[in-house]
Amino acid sequence: MGKARICIYILLVAALLLAGAARAEADLPPSPQTGELAAEAAFLLDVGTGKVLYEKNADKALCPASTTKILTALLLLEAADLREVVEVGKEIYRIGPDSSVAKLKVGDRLTVAELVYALILPSGNDAAYTAAAFVGRRISGFEHMDIDRAVAAFVALMNRRAKELGAANSNFVVPDGYDTPGHVSTARDLAIIAQAASQNDFLRQVAATAEYHWQGIRWGNTNRLLQQDYPNAYYPWATGFKTGYTGNAGFCLVATAKGGGRELIGVILKSTQARRWLDIRWLLEYGFNGWKQYTMFVKGRQIFTVPVSGFRGRTHVVKILAAESWSALLSLEQIRNLDLEFIWNRGIVDSKQEGLALKAPIRKGQVVGRAVISLEGEILGEVDMVAAAWAGAYYLLLPGLGLALLVLAACIYLFRRQNSTHCLRRF
Repeated sequence: MGKARICIYILLVAALLLAGAARAEADLPPSPQTGELAAEAAFLLDVGTGKVLYEKNADKALCPASTTKILTALLLLEAADLREVVEVGKEIYRIGPDSSVAKLKVGDRLTVAELVYALILPSGNDAAYTAAAFVGRRISGFEHMDIDRAVAAFVALMNRRAKELGAANSNFVVPDGYDTPGHVSTARDLAIIAQAASQNDFLRQVAATAEYHWQGIRWGNTNRLLQQDYPNAYYPWATGFKTGYTGNAGFCLVATAKGGGRELIGVILKSTQARRWLDIRWLLEYGFNGWKQYTMFVKGRQIFTVPVSGFRGRTHVVKILAAESWSALLSLEQIRNLDLEFIWNRGIVDSKQEGLALKAPIRKGQVVGRAVISLEGEILGEVDMVAAAWAGAYYLLLPGLGLALLVLAACIYLFRRQNSTHCLRRF
């Protein structure tokens, strides 16, 4: 098998592997382009790999509106037990006009768990200030701290925690996300915060809840991705997380979705009322259908066969196996543009043979080279290639050696028989 034939074989294998991806791509809508999303900023993260699948103005500082409450809820859960009771105080009078509310009143008592529902589902600004005052006093150690100082302590905690998580381009001024000068975040930062929030089981549960009833009040989830009653917004793989809207922020959404063994976090900021749900669904569909966990090699599977030169010009064909598996999350376009190069170890190739042949002997399990996977000149991975069986000159001599041993055994038998007959005649 010459180099040309092996190259043709490799190209055919690659073509077969990529054909399925190409057929799948033909059925997809085009990937979202910078100008096609109505949102001013967008970000899409694959949670399992940490790979960024899409971004548009991802680090632009914008008003995050009520997506701020993801961090507010996370800090409340990190500071208190779910069963602790919180009393609503006059801090709820700090909310802005036309705020979304959970209809809390001064003197109401509710558990931390119930307060989280009030924060996330109806997006209650009153719940956000209640949480901020409670946590601010808790971390400061002053139970009767005045409202302004308690809220300020909580906001300082928001900024510290955001920086710890890696949300370096955010600046929080209020706990509810209401339009306030200097209160900004980015699409990337909100995805980082949402990823941390998703690791809290209770917060994930709340974000996935359609409605919750508390003291005769119904709190409905503002995230229409979860609700089949809104067919233009509903997304079957959606699992949460938080909507947001103000006049300056526009229509915002942080969404999580899970399917096909993968989990995504999508963020859109400053979209329009008409396009918010279309933008996020388009983004999530692109992430699930435009990207695949692509497997190039599987440990122990045959890559191809190669001849091994042997005694008196005889050759033996040996299977070459992958020593380990290799896969990566790649877009369909990246899969089409993958490059694969086979590099043989020094001294392993028999230069005396026409075309490609390996020198005998080859041991079973011997590393004979490596397969190098690259994309646009960047090496993505390398996989050792090993021989599946022994192959060498002594192996090729086995048939002749076997015949020689058979002849020798026959000679010994005849010699002994002849000596035995001679002795009998003598006596």
